[in-house]
Amino acid sequence: MPCTDIRPMQVDAFRPTIVLNSMDEAVGFLRTLSIAEHTEPLIDVMEAADAPDLERRARLAFETFAFAMRLPVQLVN
Repeated sequence: MPCTDIRPMQVDAFRPTIVLNSMDEAVGFLRTLSIAEHTEPLIDVMEAADAPDLERRARLAFETFAFAMRLPVQLVN
């Protein structure tokens, strides 16, 4: 039986990429999203990253989330 609760997702592939220069800018970007209430755990991880290894992991978590959500963002620093 086919699923009838499938809604198409619109992805605008022609939007310019938003360049974020710091973890703070990435957190600010997440807070602007319409799904911001669902990004709080990620924001908590990013804000708590106070050591190089934790910052690397937080950056990877952000990049993974952005890729999964098809967000046109790039964290450069």
